[in-house]
Amino acid sequence: MSSDRPRRSHGRDRDIGEYIGKHIDDEPLTALAIAGAAGFILGGGASSRLGLAALAMVGKIALRGAATNFLVGLFVPNPDQGSRRAERTRPSRRRDQEKQDSARA
Repeated sequence: MSSDRPRRSHGRDRDIGEYIGKHIDDEPLTALAIAGAAGFILGGGASSRLGLAALAMVGKIALRGAATNFLVGLFVPNPDQGSRRAERTRPSRRRDQEKQDSARA
């Protein structure tokens, strides 16, 4: 029976592993913070009042940082994203003035 079924490939598992590994390499402190929070919660640290207060305090700080990064990302173009975002931004008055000055010269 089991020989009739095709074997499942583990390609998807490898893709997830590569993605997580790349994320850990790119953002080691973030990965460490996520792992620490998961261990704290799964280890029962959030079951006491003190643990819940510590989790709320750290969560508030993390949420504020994430919201700040999100808002900054909306308004400040990221140079790593390529030229698509840069094309959408309006040129500044200073650049317009420099273009006019160079055309006159």
